[in-house]
Amino acid sequence: MSPFSLAVCPHDTVRNSEGWYRFVQFLSQKLEENVNFKLALDFADFHEHFNSDDIVYANPSDGLQLLDSHGYTALVRPIGIYDEALLLAGPDGPKPELSALAGARMATITSLLPTKIALYTMKEKGITPGELVNCDSWLGVVRSVWGGDTPYGIIYRDAYQDLSEQGQAMVQVIEETNCRCAFHVICVSPKLAAQADALRNALVTMADDAMGKEVLGDMHMPGWQAVTGEELDFMRKMLNS
Repeated sequence: MSPFSLAVCPHDTVRNSEGWYRFVQFLSQKLEENVNFKLALDFADFHEHFNSDDIVYANPSDGLQLLDSHGYTALVRPIGIYDEALLLAGPDGPKPELSALAGARMATITSLLPTKIALYTMKEKGITPGELVNCDSWLGVVRSVWGGDTPYGIIYRDAYQDLSEQGQAMVQVIEETNCRCAFHVICVSPKLAAQADALRNALVTMADDAMGKEVLGDMHMPGWQAVTGEELDFMRKMLNS
């Protein structure tokens, strides 16, 4: 039998690819099969093959696409780790109050979940921005705010954290959302459907296993918990809002 394949969201492997290689060893042991780690250089590379891989650690948008369009099964998500957004202003002057965003133009990637999270958070606080200016990338959002093309912006927190110190200095962070409703998820393809429950259990109890606990430490991950249908439904609602 050919080895199973694992694909991982590039935002995560860019920080700690070695930890994910250790995770592959753990999966191989639990599945009693070889697992091939397909390290993606960037999102273009990741998206070329992620919907044909056997095991995928995906961001919320990609995870829902795998579940809803390709028949994948959601297994687990990281304990206590959520995807959030940052609200940005230009680098000069005092940090604006959140109320300054009411009716203001904001740069963002309009179709992606971090934008939905930010808009939901602002709405909860009674704030409705004005025009949303769509950018091609999160770096494009930073450049738009830094250059003054738009006074404010929305960026995915992980994308901001991946910026260099110089890149982060191009903007000010007004506020970080605390929605705690979106998360990365490990999904398995229909090829592994029969093993999904056993693999989910192995991941949920990973911290109880000597090797598993060590691997979690290498991944800087506290552990895994099962994903519920209610959590996925709320993410879908958020993405489609």
